[in-house]
Amino acid sequence: MAHIRIRPNGRIQFDLHLYGQRFREGTKLMATPANLKKANTLLKKMNAEIDLETFQYRDYFPESKKVAKFEALQRSKHPDRLHPFFNDYANEWFDRQKAKWKSSYQSVVRNTLDTYLIPEFGNILISEITLANVDYFRESLTLIQKNGRRKLTNKRINGILWPLIAILSLAAEEHNFPYPMRRYKVLKEERADSNPLTADEVQRFLEEVPTQWNDYFKVRFWTGMRSCEVHGLRWEDIDFNHRLIRIRHNWVNGELCDVKTPKSRRELKMCDTLYTLFNRVKEQANNDFVFTHKGNPLENHFVSKQLWYPTLKKAGLARRRPYETRHTAAVLHIAAHENPLYISHMLGHSDTRLLFEVYAPYVANASRQDGFAFNEMMIERGIA
Repeated sequence: MAHIRIRPNGRIQFDLHLYGQRFREGTKLMATPANLKKANTLLKKMNAEIDLETFQYRDYFPESKKVAKFEALQRSKHPDRLHPFFNDYANEWFDRQKAKWKSSYQSVVRNTLDTYLIPEFGNILISEITLANVDYFRESLTLIQKNGRRKLTNKRINGILWPLIAILSLAAEEHNFPYPMRRYKVLKEERADSNPLTADEVQRFLEEVPTQWNDYFKVRFWTGMRSCEVHGLRWEDIDFNHRLIRIRHNWVNGELCDVKTPKSRRELKMCDTLYTLFNRVKEQANNDFVFTHKGNPLENHFVSKQLWYPTLKKAGLARRRPYETRHTAAVLHIAAHENPLYISHMLGHSDTRLLFEVYAPYVANASRQDGFAFNEMMIERGIA
C-alpha cells in the first residue's frame, strides 16, 4: 500500500510498501491544503492499481532510481504472467528478424537493444508499456549537454525507437493486446547542411595530405563515392578495358557486403585522370583491395582521425565531415556543367530530385559530355 507523509522540511513524500520492500519518493510540493488534495487524489489511484496488481512504478516516478528495483521484484513475484517481459520478447524478435538484415545492420540493432531499449523496458511486461513510457524515455534522450548541444539528434533518436515500435507492433498482434503506439509521431529530422569544398580548397587539401594518400582522396573528390564504397573497392571491380569503376560492395565494420540499394550498384566512367591514377596504384598493388592500410581495407575511424581532420587543419580549412568529399564531388561536377542525370547516377541517387534539393544553390544548366567537363576544369586548375 501507499501512504503520504510530511517530511521535516514540510514537503510531501510518498511512502510505498511493495513486494515486502519499502519505497520512499519525495516531491517538491509543500504540504499546503491544495497540494495535499492533489497528492491524496494521486494516492487513491496508486492504491487502486496496487490492489489490482496493475501498478507500474515508472508511471508515477519515471526518473526514480528505484524503478529498476521495483521491476526486478515484480518480475520475480510474477514469473507466470500472461504476456512476456520486454527483454524476453525483444531477444526473440531479434533472433527471428536478423536473417533479413546484413551483418552490419544486425550489429546496429543489437547495440540499440542492449544499450537503450532493454535497460529501459526490459523488466516491464510488454503489454504494459504505454505511450507515456515511451514519451518519457524519448524525452530523456533529448537532454542538452554542458556545451549547449543536444546529446542525440532527432534522426538518431528515431533510429533508437524504431526497433521498439516494431517489437510492440508485432507483440500486440501476436499476444492480442492494444497497440500502444497508435498516436506516436516520430521526431522531425533536420537535414544536415552540406559544407562542400571549393575547387581551390580541394587543391589546398591535396597539396597537404600525405603523398601516399593523395590518390585515395582524389578518387573520393572525383567520384563522390561513399566511404564504405571506396573502402570496399577491389581490383576486380576496376575494368581497365572499358574504363569503368564498378560499385558492387561496401566495407562496413570489418566486413565486405553488397551495396545497400539497387541504385547504389552502378558503373562510373573513368576520365583520363582516374584511368592514369588506377594504373599507377595497380603497379604497386599487392592486395585484392584497391586502398589498404597495413594490408587491410581502410576503416572510417582511421581515415577520419589520422588523415582527414589533420589535413584540414594543416591546410587551414574549416572542420567538416569526411562525407563532404561526396558533396564536394557533386557540387564541382555541377559547377563544371555536367548533366544532372549523369551526376545523380554517379552518386547512386534514384533520380535528380535529391540532387536539386540538396545542391540547388550550385545548380547550373548542363549540356556537356558526361564526366569530362569536370575533369577538364580540374586539369585547367593544375589539380589533376
